[in-house]
Amino acid sequence: MINEFKKLNEVERELWVDFHNFAYKDDLNLSKLLIESHPRWSIISGYYAMHNIAKLYLGKLHNIKISGINVHEQVIEALKYTLKNNSNAEQALNLLKKAEDKINELGVDDIPYLLKSGKKERSKVQYYSKESFSNNKEYVNKAKEFFEEVNIFIKIMETMINVS
Repeated sequence: MINEFKKLNEVERELWVDFHNFAYKDDLNLSKLLIESHPRWSIISGYYAMHNIAKLYLGKLHNIKISGINVHEQVIEALKYTLKNNSNAEQALNLLKKAEDKINELGVDDIPYLLKSGKKERSKVQYYSKESFSNNKEYVNKAKEFFEEVNIFIKIMETMINVS
């Protein structure tokens, strides 16, 4: 239930919204810049762009503050809850479906999944794996594909933030 989520107080709300609005854009730009030269960091910063815009959405539209332990899981649960109870989510998805062929199949339940998927990709490259220090063409392609998924998620969230 929504009562389980922490609420932003008036003092921190503006700072929260401003920070996450800046952070997701900064992370997204960095992710794009690093695809060819540092695909590992491209994926990591792409995930954080997704994470920060999700926190922006939750804070700005629902006054939900995510902090403490298990932050990723808290964001997923809050997204699931708010999207099930948000009439604007369907409107936002319909707008995006017209603009993007890639998201024609997406529904409200898929939005939190994109963030989960982003964390898995980030974890694969951030922690001990051969891919985390590889810079081959295949790895660059993986970063490019992941960046496209990040863009889909960002566009969905931006539309919902701007429609509401």
